[in-house]
Amino acid sequence: MVLEFRSVIDEMLAAPNRPAGATPPPIRLSQNEMPWGPSEPILHAMSAAARSAHRYPDYHRTAARTAVAQSMGIDTERIAIDNGSGSLLHGLARLVCEPGVDGVYCWPSFEAYSAALGLAGAERTPVDLAEDGAMDMPAMLAAIGPATRIAYLCNPNNPTGGFVGVEAIRSFLREVPANVLVVLDEAYREFVTAEPFDATEALLDEFDNLVILRTLSKSHGLAGLRAGYAAAAPRVAEALRRTSVGFALNGIAEAAVIAAFGSEAQAIAAERIAVIVSERERMEVALRDAGVSFLPSQSNFLFVYGDALQLMERFAAQGVLARSFPASGGVRVTVGLPEENDAALAALR
Repeated sequence: MVLEFRSVIDEMLAAPNRPAGATPPPIRLSQNEMPWGPSEPILHAMSAAARSAHRYPDYHRTAARTAVAQSMGIDTERIAIDNGSGSLLHGLARLVCEPGVDGVYCWPSFEAYSAALGLAGAERTPVDLAEDGAMDMPAMLAAIGPATRIAYLCNPNNPTGGFVGVEAIRSFLREVPANVLVVLDEAYREFVTAEPFDATEALLDEFDNLVILRTLSKSHGLAGLRAGYAAAAPRVAEALRRTSVGFALNGIAEAAVIAAFGSEAQAIAAERIAVIVSERERMEVALRDAGVSFLPSQSNFLFVYGDALQLMERFAAQGVLARSFPASGGVRVTVGLPEENDAALAALR
């Protein structure tokens, strides 16, 4: 007898892996990371917290939740924090999904949506993106049926960078049945220039079935630390907190979250985000001038169309590691420091 996994586990294990032992090019523009490490106020808080690593962190993450809630102007009971927003989107699937129900998401988009639904036992309904790389909201709405219990909205969408404005999100929510949990994944919200950063937060008071997910991985350079948060109706946030893994947010990460929402760290993050946005706009102009086909982005990356293998080879020749999406007809490249972006542009000219 051989131990048998669930079919969804076999599917995940069959996913292709990168070649073992391969040395990546030195300019890492493949994972949408910020090119800077944590700011000094965050590093100071993390260092101080490390001295108490022999103690368990706050099980309820109260201080960190309060810091997030105050930044959004909402009650602390409406916030859940976990080990990255990826853990939260899995937790949300577990709250409402089981065999016989369905989850909807656009595709291509963040791979974790499909994984979360599969592990929760739900059926998966992917919906094609609009031509501009943003979510096709009418198609998403049409895909929601009697068995649907959750819909994931990635905005801006990863890996394409397409964006849907708040009024289109509001119109969508008005049509979605109240028993469908709508997860608005705003991992890249800080890079949006099409509307104010907080434009979607008012939706939380209008729709009890809405959850907004955000992360500190991008804006504050904490991808390696893992800290994300959810804002939702108190009932949903409490359910997330009660069903999360105990102490999943470690003490150093909690200290980083609290510091990240302080005025000094926020000011530093704003300066860094402004650099990335400026560089994104510079790259878009250069690509247009060079006749390169790409999708305009509201995020910290660009999606370039072309033969994925050839593009990856051209990037590698300039020392750039990008991310290949052959099924989507191109490559995603993160916006980094000016000299890094120059190398990426050299590969595409």
